[in-house]
Amino acid sequence: MTKGVVLGCRNDGYKEHERIVACLNSMVKTFDEVWFCDWNSPAKNGPLLWELKNQILHQGKIYHIVIPENIVNIITGNDPKISPYAFILAQNILIRRCNTDWITSTAMDIIAPKKEYLDDFISKANKNTFYSFSRRDIEYSELEKRNFDWELLREDMDKTSEPRFFPSKVTPNDNYSLINCCGDFQTATKEVWLKVKGFEEQMLYACFGDTNIQKKAVLNGFNLEAIYNVPLYHMSHRGMGNDGSSPSKQYYNDPWKWVEFFTESENNDNWGLANTEIEYEII
Repeated sequence: MTKGVVLGCRNDGYKEHERIVACLNSMVKTFDEVWFCDWNSPAKNGPLLWELKNQILHQGKIYHIVIPENIVNIITGNDPKISPYAFILAQNILIRRCNTDWITSTAMDIIAPKKEYLDDFISKANKNTFYSFSRRDIEYSELEKRNFDWELLREDMDKTSEPRFFPSKVTPNDNYSLINCCGDFQTATKEVWLKVKGFEEQMLYACFGDTNIQKKAVLNGFNLEAIYNVPLYHMSHRGMGNDGSSPSKQYYNDPWKWVEFFTESENNDNWGLANTEIEYEII
């Protein structure tokens, strides 16, 4: 079974380059395909991976898509409430193009689990289940202390860390958020992602998109399961809480519409710009 991962970022200095390199290189070592979207990088800066080309692994696994500022403005209608990095739109573009049997959606703050751990999990996984992996939190300073040797940090943490049990509910009848920050590492077969039509593309503001997609999985007849025994690590943010709160999140999606009372997808068959030819380079 082949494994792919989808994630992205923008070249605006919001996340430290060493964090991005640690995350991306860990993904390259664990997955068969790494689909990366450079979304809305300021034109004066250029794509992030071009700037980091001498620090990232070149193994022919990174599929690099660039959606520049001028195109983002067309897609989002210049709505000032939308985050400069529209996670859901970027993830959907990548999901529609990833070629692997299993697809993981994650973020640029995660150090991936070891390849052998994830391979073992996938070999036993249920194809009709949507999985959310519980991250384990680490301080970014621990990476700095090890001179940004993320493999050494992961090796140390695999020996000493414990599973993170952190239940969460968005609304009173939310039985879908099995863990807090459930979207940091979500895995399912490509067939499941296609059946649920990816993330809801009208959820253009902050939060609840990951809970929504878990409810969509249930509405489409799939199971949900939280995984605690595959260690992966979330690197802390400066000025951001471990509960996901952040000063950058000013406008939120409505949890009552998208979780409590949600019944069916509003995405059309072109979700993820499936009918649009988008160039990519392989790194």
